[in-house]
Amino acid sequence: MAMRSGAWTAAVMLLILGVTGCGGSRSDEQTGQQTLAAAGTGADAATEVDLWVKSAALNASDVQQSGAPSRLGETSSTGLMTKALTPVDVYRFYNRSSGAHFYTASASERDRVISSVPTMTYEGLAFQASSTADTSLSPVYRFFNAQTGVHFYTISASERDHIVANLRQFNYEGVAYQASTVAGTGLRPLYRFYVASLGFHFFTTSSTEAGRVIATMPQYRYEGIAYYVLGQADPQPPSGVGYQGNPVPVPQEGQLVDTSQPDHLIGTGTPASCTGQAVVNAVALGGKIRFNCGPNPVTITLPSTAKVFNNRPDVTLDGGGLVTLSGGDSVRILYQNTCDPAQVWTSAQCQNQETPRLTVQNIGFTQGNSTGQLTDGGGGGAIFVRGGQFKIVNSVFTRNRCETTGPDMGGGAVRVLSIYQNRPVYVVNSTFGGALGLGNSCSNGGALSSIGVSYSVYNSLITHNSAVGYGANPARAGTPGGGSGGAIYNDGNFFTLSVYGSMVSDNVGVEGGSAVFYVSNDLSGHMTLSDSVFVRNPATRFGTAGLPGFFVLAAPGQPVVTRTTISY
Repeated sequence: MAMRSGAWTAAVMLLILGVTGCGGSRSDEQTGQQTLAAAGTGADAATEVDLWVKSAALNASDVQQSGAPSRLGETSSTGLMTKALTPVDVYRFYNRSSGAHFYTASASERDRVISSVPTMTYEGLAFQASSTADTSLSPVYRFFNAQTGVHFYTISASERDHIVANLRQFNYEGVAYQASTVAGTGLRPLYRFYVASLGFHFFTTSSTEAGRVIATMPQYRYEGIAYYVLGQADPQPPSGVGYQGNPVPVPQEGQLVDTSQPDHLIGTGTPASCTGQAVVNAVALGGKIRFNCGPNPVTITLPSTAKVFNNRPDVTLDGGGLVTLSGGDSVRILYQNTCDPAQVWTSAQCQNQETPRLTVQNIGFTQGNSTGQLTDGGGGGAIFVRGGQFKIVNSVFTRNRCETTGPDMGGGAVRVLSIYQNRPVYVVNSTFGGALGLGNSCSNGGALSSIGVSYSVYNSLITHNSAVGYGANPARAGTPGGGSGGAIYNDGNFFTLSVYGSMVSDNVGVEGGSAVFYVSNDLSGHMTLSDSVFVRNPATRFGTAGLPGFFVLAAPGQPVVTRTTISY
């Protein structure tokens, strides 16, 4: 970002060498590490990483980490919109040599980089801040790293003081511009990442880009919201669904499907016109399905399970936030199985085919019951999926159930098997249970169950679910087996469980893991727990030391836990 003129010549050299940036990529880590080692930091690498961990915590404590407007933020930002603010444009470059990003708030510096540094690709306007001070805004402080030419920005005065005292290679340059520590109208969050191996930060206002970085670039450690800049925030999820205590950006693959032009519309404007048979028929036809049942919430009871046909490549059920589908405690609600000939067998590789792509969004599932439905092992009281792809967005699952015993039986709400190319099943901003008496239950995996399938859970609430079987897996002599994973049950070889920005609490199990049962049989699986809360998941017959509510067998060093509370 903007440099002092005296530093320009040295900074150009650093840019040409590919060191300067506020971001990077895995492919350039070795070169960057060698450069930083040659420069020297005055502290060993481990110490500097620890200092930045503390630094990020200081900023997070001063900045609202939920994207939802607070009363203060709403009032302040509304007032701001009526005032004569002077926007500051912040520009972004991509360094083709290092894979890094470089930012500047100076138009003249932008032009010098364009003309003088051929390795830098200009990517345009990154965001806008304010050069006008206001009682509801706070100064953003700028530092210049004399060793690398990197600029760093923070809105936290306590973080500023921490850097001045402990990271001597950073020269404090004063106030760069004004921004907000709280969300509100006319403001959008600036997401912050740190690449410890290269010693720099990356910033973006795009929640989609931030979500992609979190999902695919583990060397980028997400540090939360840096502060709020000028601009329109991305659409917020509906209130009352999921968990918004500390939301994490979601990658594009986990976001809503556009159903503004549906292929099928169930109902003619009244609740009576929205029948369960109409839902079954629409799912069989596939495509984008919406509802027209009137302005009020409606529950539709299905007479039989709605089944996806495998020659329908895309199936999206969008309840518009008003529709709940019920199994009447007698039928499973939704079924997809690429290896079921009755649903049209479209591939010899039925366990690894790209379609159907099933999405459920803005919809509820209640009282699904798959008891007695044992195809491919059964389970999945509300939804059973084998093959293709699947995601859940802005949805609520309550009082769904499957068999009460069985060593591998699972998924009171959802069970998933053999997804295409082991792509993750996204569970985004959704609720499973949510209150006493609303939980889902099964022998294992009260809410979610899978075998060899990866889950990526974002900003979701998973509470009051139960694994009610007993005897574990394999079943102990004289027992029917089951009872593990009160909330989540994962079994198989290589697969991942990633939980971001979620609350998992008050779930119960009998055998292993009242919150999470995770067994990678060949010890290759990975687990990430970030910005989440796991509490009041009581002890079970067996568990993993230091992880209350968990039983984990995974690759060495797993799980990776970041800014997450885990306690009984």
